[in-house]
Amino acid sequence: MGRRSARTTAKQVQRKPQPRKRIALVRPWGWVDVVWVAIVVLIAKVLNIFILGNNFTALMPAEGVVGVRIALLIVLYLLILMVLAYRAHCRNLSFMDAYRLRGSNDADRQFMPAWKSVLLVVALFFVLRTFAIVYTYVTAELGWVTPSAAGLTDLFSPTLFGLAAAVLSIVVLAPFIEELVFRVVMFDTFAQKMSIAAAVVLQGLIFSLYHFSLWAAVPNFLLALACVYLIQKCRTAIPAIMLHVLYNAAVVAAAFYIAMT
Repeated sequence: MGRRSARTTAKQVQRKPQPRKRIALVRPWGWVDVVWVAIVVLIAKVLNIFILGNNFTALMPAEGVVGVRIALLIVLYLLILMVLAYRAHCRNLSFMDAYRLRGSNDADRQFMPAWKSVLLVVALFFVLRTFAIVYTYVTAELGWVTPSAAGLTDLFSPTLFGLAAAVLSIVVLAPFIEELVFRVVMFDTFAQKMSIAAAVVLQGLIFSLYHFSLWAAVPNFLLALACVYLIQKCRTAIPAIMLHVLYNAAVVAAAFYIAMT
């Protein structure tokens, strides 16, 4: 009888539900930080859409419109950076440490060497670009109208000046800020409060919605998954930023190549 009860107790212990796996590395972010950055990013996005779509730009010469758009984008990105720096200051952390811009070692995982990180970034970039090409072809065959490359060159003008502006805002500033917002502040907070799988999916969905493009929702979601994987694998946000930069650079290069040839 004693043995039976012992076996029953052992089985009950084994069947006891295990706690959901959460992110191992404790980060300083919380819901207050998520709300802060979400509000600022949303305001910047709405202002960007409203001002760029306002009729007053039609009264300006083409060069003036491009200049206004570039200045606006830079100001909005700087505003987001200021808020990120302020939140790091509130936590008594340097900007580099707060946003994983330096490598870190955990008790069970070591910082990945730079050459391995670069190879991983390149491999994921080719996977994502291959998917994007196939996705574009399939959606076109299904009659789903794909975004025109002319939209990007219309925004910045198909000139060398417009190309430089697009590189500064879309290839440099946007990936850097978006990785800190979505893959560091938001993901780290979500991963402390829920399972890692749920945190990955949630930040990916928010990232896709942020771009206000139904067609690009799937590629953007996959990009978000790849960037989270890189940050967790490499223990720093730098490889994720590199991947995002390459991804956006390919889009900008294709758009301006078509417009300028």
